[in-house]
Amino acid sequence: MAFVMPEIAVQRLIQYGIQELRKNKPAFDDIFSYQIGHPLIEDAYGQEYVDKIWTWFTTERIRVVQAWILSPQTVPCFSIHLSNENEDESKAAIGDYYGEGEDGEIGINSFSTLVDIGIHGSKAADQVLWMYYIASYIMFKYKPVARSLGIEIQTYSASDWQKDSAKMPENIWTRWIRMRCTVFNTWQADEFQTITDLEAEATPDKA
Repeated sequence: MAFVMPEIAVQRLIQYGIQELRKNKPAFDDIFSYQIGHPLIEDAYGQEYVDKIWTWFTTERIRVVQAWILSPQTVPCFSIHLSNENEDESKAAIGDYYGEGEDGEIGINSFSTLVDIGIHGSKAADQVLWMYYIASYIMFKYKPVARSLGIEIQTYSASDWQKDSAKMPENIWTRWIRMRCTVFNTWQADEFQTITDLEAEATPDKA
């Protein structure tokens, strides 16, 4: 029983995905194989370009931070922001009752949640472009891991490229991925009453 914290779950999911991808060059090459899969694309990019991305990805510190920590000093990075969370009435349980556990009743609620994943990188080095496709791979590759973290029924959408001149330098650009998901929170509700003492009074039979 626990409350799911989507912003923490998504942060750890991306951190885990980056860690695993850095150990798997063939999987990384699959993500960027489009750059070498057609003569017109390969002529402009090619294997040398893919190897350049791999070197950057495996040597650069790419942070995954909560949105309130975001600053120019953390770039390149992914930022996590819980955008919205509403109780999902279509999945609401009567009396928030889920069932019975070992020690008592279990309460449950369901939330429809929006988590925004900010991709922040240098425009000059195409970092935002690379990071977007890496994040997209992680989101789909590790959906089973996301479910184990309490993130259910995930769907995704992405924004266009943009820059926030009020917060970031001119060369820093951002793209947002919005994850729509469902989370279920459970808690210990009414505890079972344990009988520790029983008194009985015998009544003699009347003949």
